Amino acid sequence: MKVAVVTGSSKGIGSIIAKDLNKRKIKVVLVARSKKLLKKIQQNLTYPKISQIIAKDLRSLSACNFVGKKVKKINYLINVAGATKGGHFLKLDDKTWNDGFDLKFKSALRLSKIFWPILKKNNGKIINIGGGAGSWEPPSRTFMIGGAVNASLNHLTKTLSEQGKLDKVSVSIINPGMTLTGRLKALLKSDAKVLKKNINQILKLRSKAAGIKRPTTPEEVSKLVVKLLKDKRSNGKIIKINGGKVKY
Repeated sequence: MKVAVVTGSSKGIGSIIAKDLNKRKIKVVLVARSKKLLKKIQQNLTYPKISQIIAKDLRSLSACNFVGKKVKKINYLINVAGATKGGHFLKLDDKTWNDGFDLKFKSALRLSKIFWPILKKNNGKIINIGGGAGSWEPPSRTFMIGGAVNASLNHLTKTLSEQGKLDKVSVSIINPGMTLTGRLKALLKSDAKVLKKNINQILKLRSKAAGIKRPTTPEEVSKLVVKLLKDKRSNGKIIKINGGKVKY
């Protein structure tokens, strides 16, 4: 049985990916901070018995090492964890910047390094979930941390895919634009406060700037993950999905 570690799987895109992989009888290791939320996701899996919960805050190296010790077999590492904060440049303190990089970028880096030897042995795959900010979206003065983190994650993916050519480990990334999750609602609320507009106005402005009619759904992102797992030439692929439309 194949094993997939899915970080950030207690809600949003990560939870949908975990559910989709479990439907295909892949054992999913659900990793996130909240044990309560993870249990709720696990109970709603098609095959809850072929799943495992690890409740850890991945901001620290010790937490990532803990996950590495708990998971002895792995075929797929899906790095989804990360919810960087928006806000005015002058109000984003050093702690907030560190928090963004520790959770999204460093956890992906650390877990990739920890699991690389096993993934190499199993011809495994790493799929990172980044974002439009920092890759193809116009810079946003209210989402600087997210842009910087995603740009770094894209670079990590590219460089790891070069090592992957040698070690037979596939490394790819999906960069969704606006996606219908609770996190999007929080960001819209933050933007509305800074720009002194209501949430619907901000959504319309952001959709227009992105050239889309609607945000992407988590299910559409998950569908791409499943496609990459089946793709024998997935290494190094950088995929954009915006308004439900996919571009390689």
